[in-house]
Amino acid sequence: MRYVYDRAGATHSTGRFLNGDYPEIAFTLLGQTVQGLLGVQPDAAGQALTTASGLPAGMGWLQLSSVPVGTGTVTLRHDGGTRSTLTDTSAAGSLTWTARFTGAHSGITVDGAAQTARTVTVDGTLYTYATVTVPAGRTSVVEVTG
Repeated sequence: MRYVYDRAGATHSTGRFLNGDYPEIAFTLLGQTVQGLLGVQPDAAGQALTTASGLPAGMGWLQLSSVPVGTGTVTLRHDGGTRSTLTDTSAAGSLTWTARFTGAHSGITVDGAAQTARTVTVDGTLYTYATVTVPAGRTSVVEVTG
């Protein structure tokens, strides 16, 4: 991402345009932010969303707003790899959110209340996770410990 971003203002090899003039640059950066760093996996038909922080150690937090999911939108924030906050900014209904965290953690909380730490392995990566129903207009916070 840094390589692509750092060269967005450079002249493209054609000599006619800047690298940033090509839509592929924006699509690449947006895709890497939403899917790579925020780990967003939407299920529009099921009004559901799975997330897993992919933030590198030097990045303290990242937030995106107005992310479309199904018939609504959400705001998602990851604080490192241990805390995620989701706000369902839709006008009505609710969203099922599965918040994943890399590794096996001894504890997990949902909105400050301790839950049983459950794990799942996806594509060879072990995650600790919680699944939460987030009503429209509400915010939920999931955090792991240990």
